[in-house]
Amino acid sequence: MDPLFLSISAECREVRHRLHARPELSGAEFATRDAVVAELRSLGFAPQTFEAHTGVVALWPPGSGAGPASCLALRADMDALPLQEESADAWKSQVAGVMHACGHDGHTAVLLGVARWLARSGRTWPRPVKLIFQPAEETGLGAPGLIETGALENPRVEAVFALHGWPELPAGALSIPDRAVMAAVDNFTLTLRGRGGHGAMPQLARDPVVAAAALILNAQTLVSRKSSPLEAAVLTFGQVSAGRTHNVIPETALLRGTLRTLNPALRAELMRDFESMVNHVAGAHGITAEMEWVEACPATLNDPAMAALARAGVRRTLGEGCLRDAPPSMGGEDFSYFLQKVPGAYFWLGLGMERGGLHNPRFDFNDEALAAGVAAFAGIVEEYFERSPA
Repeated sequence: MDPLFLSISAECREVRHRLHARPELSGAEFATRDAVVAELRSLGFAPQTFEAHTGVVALWPPGSGAGPASCLALRADMDALPLQEESADAWKSQVAGVMHACGHDGHTAVLLGVARWLARSGRTWPRPVKLIFQPAEETGLGAPGLIETGALENPRVEAVFALHGWPELPAGALSIPDRAVMAAVDNFTLTLRGRGGHGAMPQLARDPVVAAAALILNAQTLVSRKSSPLEAAVLTFGQVSAGRTHNVIPETALLRGTLRTLNPALRAELMRDFESMVNHVAGAHGITAEMEWVEACPATLNDPAMAALARAGVRRTLGEGCLRDAPPSMGGEDFSYFLQKVPGAYFWLGLGMERGGLHNPRFDFNDEALAAGVAAFAGIVEEYFERSPA
């Protein structure tokens, strides 16, 4: 590995520790934004901020937005999670009930490391590189907000790449799938309305609890019998709520859950079949059903050509041995909205499992992976402009 990446990673570590100690929730990344802006300005960038959200966009070289018609973009997310950290580290969260349990502090530090590489390498590129620091990934609102405020324009982004720290891979290893990386996330709220009554006289009531039980059991066949076993899908009920005491049949039952899919066609099919099942079960029990879907994000689907380019770029700076195969995750990622607009690729950066998995109160981004993250992005930049020099 180029010694420049190792030198930069030491500075990235200090930045990450500062960010880790002061985590901020989705949409409230004000201090994080200010820290990113200060770092970028110290390197000679002219970062752009927004009134509508806490995102930051910066071009290298600075002031190049009015000239070239297009650019290459790299993205990192910045928000933390509502979780109490359990750590003895000197840089542990100083904010009660908030921590960087998904490694976004590491993602931000890596992209700031790329900013250092761009400023210090002495290289020039035929078109600008755009760095996108995104808020609110955990809510699924960050990427759409940035797109709405023009982050993919001025100059127009022609390709976009991002990474996520991944504990299931060895530290510094990378996995760049050709297509599916993370799942579409569709959350639902279902209200079953019956007729309340005495628990000893069920014949006079219309019991939504029994209907809910039938629906929960029957819904499992949507994945096990209605979709191919070769297609990944998950249907989970995360909340079931009804009644307040032991001898009253309640008027309503509330169910909340999530549907996860990798195939857009299967996604549409399962949503349609689930709604049909809900209506049939409700009708069979003499009750009504009110269904609401909330799309958290579509599936994160790489462009195969961009994935191949990214792997070639990683080989340039880290060698063939760093690449691994890893299965897709049924978790969600709003980088998918960028990939719906622009060809690109999303990839895993291995962290090792020493500090547990993501969204864990003992998780911490592995500092030993920072250099590999910077080098991976640098290799992608080099490979991209070598392949499209004009």
